[in-house]
Amino acid sequence: MQELLSGVIGDGEDEMGDDGMKEGEDTVEGFAKGIKLMPHQVRGVRWMKQRETGRKYGGILADDMGLGKTVQTLARIVEGKPTAAEKKAGYKAGTLIVAPLAVMEQWAAECRTKTEPGRLKVTTHHGPSRTKSGKTLEGFDVVITTFQTLASEFGVWETKGQKRLDDESDEEVPAGRKKAPKKKATMSALFDVKWLRIVVDEAQNIKNRNTKAAKAAVGLRAKYRWCLTGTPIQNNVEELFSLFQFLRAKPLDDWHVFKERISSLVKDGRTKLAMKRLHVVLKAIMLRRTKDAEIDGKKILNLPGRTVQVLPCAFDADERAFYDALEQKTTLTFNKFVKSGTANANYTSVLTLLLRLRQACVHPSLVTKSLDTEVDAITDAVSKSSISAAPEKDEADELADLLGGLGVAKGKTCQMCFVKLDDNSAQYCDACEKIAQRVRHQSGASEDALPPTSAKIRMLLKLLSEIDEKSDNKEKTIVFSQFTSFLDLVEPFLKKYSIKYVRYDGSMRNDHRQESLAKIRDDPKTRVILISFKAGSTGLNLTCCNNVILMDLWWNPALEDQAFDRAHRLGQKLDVNIWKLTIEETVEDRILILQNSKRELANAALSGQTGKGVMKLTMDDIMKLFKRSSGHDAEDDEESDED
Repeated sequence: MQELLSGVIGDGEDEMGDDGMKEGEDTVEGFAKGIKLMPHQVRGVRWMKQRETGRKYGGILADDMGLGKTVQTLARIVEGKPTAAEKKAGYKAGTLIVAPLAVMEQWAAECRTKTEPGRLKVTTHHGPSRTKSGKTLEGFDVVITTFQTLASEFGVWETKGQKRLDDESDEEVPAGRKKAPKKKATMSALFDVKWLRIVVDEAQNIKNRNTKAAKAAVGLRAKYRWCLTGTPIQNNVEELFSLFQFLRAKPLDDWHVFKERISSLVKDGRTKLAMKRLHVVLKAIMLRRTKDAEIDGKKILNLPGRTVQVLPCAFDADERAFYDALEQKTTLTFNKFVKSGTANANYTSVLTLLLRLRQACVHPSLVTKSLDTEVDAITDAVSKSSISAAPEKDEADELADLLGGLGVAKGKTCQMCFVKLDDNSAQYCDACEKIAQRVRHQSGASEDALPPTSAKIRMLLKLLSEIDEKSDNKEKTIVFSQFTSFLDLVEPFLKKYSIKYVRYDGSMRNDHRQESLAKIRDDPKTRVILISFKAGSTGLNLTCCNNVILMDLWWNPALEDQAFDRAHRLGQKLDVNIWKLTIEETVEDRILILQNSKRELANAALSGQTGKGVMKLTMDDIMKLFKRSSGHDAEDDEESDED
């Protein structure tokens, strides 16, 4: 994704005028002594200032991950406090920053360390003890909250009937909102004030317009609105609508207009016209620089090297037999759905079948575990009830992302393949019971009270040993997995080989997460951090680590890139080595193909290309993950599409 937007969105020269850096422009009044901006950051701050003048009210800062979106935003906050006129107009609150929980404290720390003491009055708004008073929030220059807190308070606000956005810059109100009653209802604190500025960090978190977080962000009242994201598009162009709606970016902030002028054209194959229209808006409101971009012939950032290696791991005979048996059984179930014309109606079951195959690539014992153990942060902002049994095709990617660990398909069906069970007390059908017995046999045969090993655990231990040997135990490593239960299986092996590690996942309290981050950064003996992919793939700064091992592939390459940039970012001093562990002749081969398709999609959507990979990935594309190279009949594809 990193290179996809370069050339589409310039470096803001149209809005910034003279593109040269003037003497002293790299220092910000109010910043701590010694803190200076890099040339591209000076330009970024200048552009942000321009986007807050006249009839412009913010935009999208979409710099590549690690280029300093935070420091540029802080500079704008310090330089752009509310004026007397703005306060008189009702903008009494300062800047609200909405961010993932993982980076809330990081924002607070940046505010403290980057600015002069006393320059900014900062608070975090999170947890049961947070203030209920909007008046209290008005006393701070910066308020930092989370997407979860925002969504929660939005629910209260809606219930109380406050449905009108009434400030001057937010005149266009979504259809159906009614004017608030004269009598002021008790409101949630975040919605009880008019903010000067709202900053949505990791704005891809509001890409789905139907989520509470997206609706809540739109519902906030503010003069200026900003989105910070290194990946403004991941799956399809419709993700941009949610950002446009939040930003009040006319005319594409209206869903009916966006659908008519953009989405419908893409679906009808008139992509060139759709992209031209999209770029008109993007050119005006988005600034994007990549790590490879240049200013005056010089790279804007000289980072150490980054290598990504796809590393095949070899199943042993038992693992191969287990996987092949499982794939045969799940493919049989899938084919039944297709032939009966119920593939779409059983979409959650289809994705869970794929999930089982992915789990088998990581460790056989994951397949027999309850799916409930995998909720973690993969579903941190989404309830199970929000998953539709029969989604539209353009929702397929969203569901695929969310179903990394959802418990679905409950009831009188086999937990592995979802065929109906005659025996209500049974967990599996007869065929899957035989597959499960293989896992139980392996577990019983393990020595030293260790869980059974797997191809990927063996490769992980080999890599960690090589890293220690090469670096004399000095280099540190991030180990990512989507499955928290797999991290549970890895831990005993690290203990056995005296590898000091910490863990970071969505089930941990925030203070415990912060302790883990402090240890991996500050303790030279702590050399490994185990991170659940969704909890720690965005926002975190882990430049103390220069090795990254991805234990299982994610559907979306943009999300993988975000994870890799936890290490490969500003502040990294060493070359970064990344390994993506895969098993050949499995579903992971097809996931790699799917990732390439998604890269093509993002490229076409935001670079103006009109090549073959332009259309959104359909549900049928994802279904093909079931099939090895032989594929399945086109007739079956059509049948599943018609549901």
